[in-house]
Amino acid sequence: MPNNEHFHESYRQLEERMKALAEVEGDVFLPNLTPEGPVEYVLICMEPSLGQWAHSPEDARSKVEAGFRNFLFSIEDFILHYCARHYLCEAGEHYHITDLSKGAMLVDHAAHARNQRYDRWYSLLQEELDLVAPSNAAIVAVGNAVAQHLERRKFQRPFTQVIHYSGQAAQARNMAVAGQEDNFQAFRDSVSLKEVVATAHGILSESGIPAHFREETLSRLAKSQLSLSRQKLIFHYKRAFEAIHS
Repeated sequence: MPNNEHFHESYRQLEERMKALAEVEGDVFLPNLTPEGPVEYVLICMEPSLGQWAHSPEDARSKVEAGFRNFLFSIEDFILHYCARHYLCEAGEHYHITDLSKGAMLVDHAAHARNQRYDRWYSLLQEELDLVAPSNAAIVAVGNAVAQHLERRKFQRPFTQVIHYSGQAAQARNMAVAGQEDNFQAFRDSVSLKEVVATAHGILSESGIPAHFREETLSRLAKSQLSLSRQKLIFHYKRAFEAIHS
């Protein structure tokens, strides 16, 4: 079996075990985009949220079965993609975004027994990294909860911590520019909504998700704004991602 076919079959089998665990926990498994092969960078986020892209578990299952995938909905999702493509990856490099636990749930429920849930998912995360991330791949922990859990589990790889892209972490965005106000002012208008949407268009086209999901998402993104808070988020990711190369 060619290497890429072996990779995809291994990833498919891993996803089956992820789906089984999500269902045991009473949640809806939300798959990531399947990487084409091993990557240079893996960004580990927290857990998928319900409430925006799906209004109920039944709605979520229906959309997943129809081809919906994780990290392809909000402007913040695509800010993370934009920054990974423009500030993290160099020419010919690739990245993979995943969650530590992969069962979608309401934000209000996510903090409940999070450490115990992350413990149940940790071995599957390690398998995912063993498959997707060679030993020299850079790991990025997106959010305090992920970084703290990796530290608690004595994660064996070095990693870079960045703030989570959720709007609930708005105060962290302000703190990220503290002491960098002049640099931020010089940077803030260098990225436009049009550029982020163009990146989203490319990702959605490459993803193979159904056209109606793609068009709905692009229409919604075009009505978004790169607010001051979101500009601070991009600035933070730019500095953190570029530092990985230094």
